[in-house]
Amino acid sequence: TSANFMRKSEQFLRSAESAAEREDWDAAVSHAVHAGIAMADALTVFYLGERSASQDHHGSFRLFEGLPLEREEVARNGRHLSSLIAAKTRAEYEERLLAERDAADALEHAKRFCRWARDQLAG
Repeated sequence: TSANFMRKSEQFLRSAESAAEREDWDAAVSHAVHAGIAMADALTVFYLGERSASQDHHGSFRLFEGLPLEREEVARNGRHLSSLIAAKTRAEYEERLLAERDAADALEHAKRFCRWARDQLAG
């Protein structure tokens, strides 16, 4: 259900904040990404009755873009989600370690996206 995906998102966001406090920057970014993706799933399940099964998360983004919400709001908040998806590759697949700035950026995108999404789910 959408409530379960929202709960997962909140868990990932708390985990990202904890990782940042420990200066585990890669983990903080990775968990912030998953917070955003889970919240996008909550929205698409709630409004469309489905979520993307795509492994690359671009399917999640395409599905998100089809939400029956105000287009400008979807586009603006979609930029947060898009930034998170782009950060996923850096956090999980690249050799270089991420820095505090990367974690701060990812956390800010995740918090803004999740805050907006919760408002959409609250009706």
